[in-house]
Amino acid sequence: MSFFDEYFKYVGRTEAPMIYLRWSTISMVAAALGRNCWFPFGHKKIYPNMYILLMGTPGARKGTGLGITRTIMEAANYRTFAKDRTSMERFISDMQPRLDIDDGDLEALVLDVPAECYICMDEFLDFIGHGNMPFLTLLTNLWDNKDSYEHPKLHGASIHVYKPTINILGAATVKGLGLAVPPEALGTGILSRILLVHSDPTDEKITWPEEVPEDAHAWLVQRMKDIRENIKGKMSVSEEGLAILDRVYKEFPGIEDARFNDYVSRRFTHLLKLCIVVAAMDLRMEVTVEDVLQANTILHMAEKNMPRALGEFGKSKHSDVTNTVMGILNHAVKPVLHSRLWKACAKDLTKQSELHDIMRNLLAADKV
Repeated sequence: MSFFDEYFKYVGRTEAPMIYLRWSTISMVAAALGRNCWFPFGHKKIYPNMYILLMGTPGARKGTGLGITRTIMEAANYRTFAKDRTSMERFISDMQPRLDIDDGDLEALVLDVPAECYICMDEFLDFIGHGNMPFLTLLTNLWDNKDSYEHPKLHGASIHVYKPTINILGAATVKGLGLAVPPEALGTGILSRILLVHSDPTDEKITWPEEVPEDAHAWLVQRMKDIRENIKGKMSVSEEGLAILDRVYKEFPGIEDARFNDYVSRRFTHLLKLCIVVAAMDLRMEVTVEDVLQANTILHMAEKNMPRALGEFGKSKHSDVTNTVMGILNHAVKPVLHSRLWKACAKDLTKQSELHDIMRNLLAADKV
């Protein structure tokens, strides 16, 4: 049975969308791998770390996969989770690995251990804060797995972080993403490094969830330990896998949304990271053609809904209001009165004529 099959067996019947659970699983394995393995890629190495945000409306059960991920990781003795709330400076400082010495009062810095950190929490906005561009820029830079990072003048002294490796599994609504990542950040590269996994809520209503099967839990915990202990060093790709990767890279049609132009340029790197994760799930150091096809399919399914994950973000000054209007209309089962829309948007607009303009633009774009 595959890793995904065991994971879904462990989750059981749930109200959470399957795509959230699948990407939560991927993030869990990517975090467990850290810098243990890589693809040689010209003059650099590609590591499997990923930034993943589960996108959807409130109540879409985005937190289900995150909670399960954290439970399994903690049971597998993974400890380098980020604090739920922190400043950029504290985040950098906390990444420094430390080793307790004898009496416990002294600490020694471990200089030859990569500094791993797993940001795994329900609300990405709560972690990053409102429009914190310096923090977003830091995460943008650290996605590329630098050999070292030095932050100057922290409490009077520079902080040196050896091989920082960051993984993110978070959740956000369109409005929350707009608050965390302001429109001016579109050109900075942060969104090209984040995989936006969108889903509508499911129709499942489960009054009493099933009991967790202990055998599936034990299997997953042991497999996570095996992945961390045994998947180390340079990954390889079979000849057939290389041929498929070549075709995928050269024939990818792109995404018909200008906001993802930067993402398209990094799409192949995202795919290679995902290939490493898929092979590691089976405790293999070689990526097969089946791994490539599965990874590309998983990524493609997420990309189909990436524009929906952004909504109207970054398109106009009233993008958040437009998202609110579209959310109401998308879930309506009968015609919606203008008064209801104004009640939902009044706090974000100065006059009703602005709502009229928004509705005219949506009509002209054939969205309503």
